[in-house]
Amino acid sequence: MIFPILTMCGLKLQRHWALRAGMLAVFASTALSPALLFGQTAEQQVERPVREAEDQPRSILFPSGVPGPYFPDDDEIARAAEERLAQTPEPPENGDENIFTGDIAVAKIEEMIELDRSAYGTLMPGAGGLSKSIWQPSSFEKIESLLKVLKLPTKSLAMDAISQKLLLSFASAPTGKALVDLDDPQREEDEFERTDEQFDEALLKRFINLRLEKLIERGNLTDLVGFLQNLPEDTLAPEQKNAEILMLGGDLIGACQMTQLARTRSEERSRLASRFSVNRQDEGAEASAEDVFWLKMLGFCRLLEENNAGAQIVLDMLNEQGTSDYVFFDLLNKLMEAPEARGAFMSSAITSLDPLNYTILTLLDQPINADLIETSSPLIVSALVINPNLTAENRFQAAVKSYNAGGISAEILGNIYDLQQFTEMEYSNAVRLAQFDNRPLADALLYQAASRQQQDQDKASILGAIWQRASKNNDLGRKAALNRNTLRSINPTSRLMNSAHHIARGLLLAGDVERASQWYDFARQSAAGGDAEATRALLNIWPLITIAADRGSIRWSEDILNLWWNGQMVLAPESRDSRATLFYAIAEAFGHQVPEEKWTDLISDSHAQNVGSIPLGVWREMIRAVGENKPAQSIILSLIAMGPDGPGSLDAAGISTVIRLLRSLGLEQEARKVAIEALVANDF
Repeated sequence: MIFPILTMCGLKLQRHWALRAGMLAVFASTALSPALLFGQTAEQQVERPVREAEDQPRSILFPSGVPGPYFPDDDEIARAAEERLAQTPEPPENGDENIFTGDIAVAKIEEMIELDRSAYGTLMPGAGGLSKSIWQPSSFEKIESLLKVLKLPTKSLAMDAISQKLLLSFASAPTGKALVDLDDPQREEDEFERTDEQFDEALLKRFINLRLEKLIERGNLTDLVGFLQNLPEDTLAPEQKNAEILMLGGDLIGACQMTQLARTRSEERSRLASRFSVNRQDEGAEASAEDVFWLKMLGFCRLLEENNAGAQIVLDMLNEQGTSDYVFFDLLNKLMEAPEARGAFMSSAITSLDPLNYTILTLLDQPINADLIETSSPLIVSALVINPNLTAENRFQAAVKSYNAGGISAEILGNIYDLQQFTEMEYSNAVRLAQFDNRPLADALLYQAASRQQQDQDKASILGAIWQRASKNNDLGRKAALNRNTLRSINPTSRLMNSAHHIARGLLLAGDVERASQWYDFARQSAAGGDAEATRALLNIWPLITIAADRGSIRWSEDILNLWWNGQMVLAPESRDSRATLFYAIAEAFGHQVPEEKWTDLISDSHAQNVGSIPLGVWREMIRAVGENKPAQSIILSLIAMGPDGPGSLDAAGISTVIRLLRSLGLEQEARKVAIEALVANDF
């Protein structure tokens, strides 16, 4: 049985649709005039006169000093955004110059580093990156403490994009100095030049390494390797994590050079300690573990130099020290053997993968046990996706895990999905089979089955099953991005009107506002003819497209808002009020005016919600960071506020605050994506 797409919201909703369709038919025949069919632009509307404000804008703090539920009004937000946007260089007139790829990207980055030694990153201002000075007003210590609190990766595509942009942007280190006002007549002309010449190189290195730690946590090996490839010389400190990054990135020579430097420094410290009789017992196991790691690396590097005798000496030293890592001993001994004499190494003896034993297994061309994929770090899992020694099944497992954590792109996972083989019977019964199979392989079957269909109606039906599975896992965003091509291939028709809302929603989650707008326009035109099904689709799509599209491109009026509110009457009061509260708060955060009587209608008994508010401590810090013009600090706090489960975990006041903050920093599109995820997570 092929389930209709409306079942994605749960079987109990089926009981609502018949009633709801009847009510919508009434709305279509009685309440829908041409002016109310959302067809007029903002310029075509006859707007009610706007009463001038009699009072000063509200403070963002209550008199008690406790944060209020919103940031300043839209005028203040707009002014703040304008000031911050002014700090970002305009992109070149030739749009093609903004796209840095391949060798061009490397050349551009190297050129930027040569021109300005005070900053580093791989996303240039005007080409996807943020302002160079975005971190500057914050102190290094504050940024360090906040990044420790921020948990990556998250389930949110929007949050992942924001964190990527923040961590990779070409930017200078946080110095705790206020941003320089370019329009200040008191500013000396050579102030910026003199600042660049006097930058704190040690601070920049610490900052780069701090960003590296967070990039490791994100688990996107592609971003990390790109970040490493263009690092200024001697920027990476000889630390274990940095050597491990180099290995996973394929730079074994760089890792060995770092090992030699680390060993030299360690020996110097030992000599000094011995000379001055320094008691190092306080360092305990941590120092010992670090010394053991570098000794293991030394043995590995000796083998890369084909110095088997040197490697054996290292193994003897480790044995004398009481090192009990017999897996490493076995791996290194196996690497010493001639390739033709090597037998199979059973990776089942390894309880967990680390970058060193993973690298050796790869060099040995040895398969990797599937159990290790589930226990490995996101960065290693990202590397496993492209490891030629993995079986197709294990690579599929690694790819799914990496994609869900933001490690690989939807395109890469889609390619791996396409490699999975199914029978024609499985394709024909994909929806039914997936009902009884929770494995990722069922997701791949549905993905292929949807893309193979010739009829748009069949595509929509299978996509409905995909949405249903994704909703259970809070994974609609990533599934929408994965199925973007299939979504785009479906054309708006009257036969698909019952699926229009879900298709448009998927397109918006995948970032395709233009294609989603086509579905909105089709539903609007059909609703103008009195089609009740189209009217229902229109009312469902309108809140989403209003938020996703640029302000003014989708009509907004009190009459339309009334029509939408009437469409919610089929819901239980608590559900209706919760939806309205969230939508009104988000709409106002984007500058739309919600009449006061609409808010008054929501003054009733509070209803329990499965969402939380921003912790008061985080909220106060957000307000302080915005007030002190600390952009990067503000962005990190907004990510912390949303949490690892994404925007849908916040209440209306919280998500409104985050949206206003992002907009005030010029992150308009990011704010819209956050808003869409919040709405969809709450069944819009």
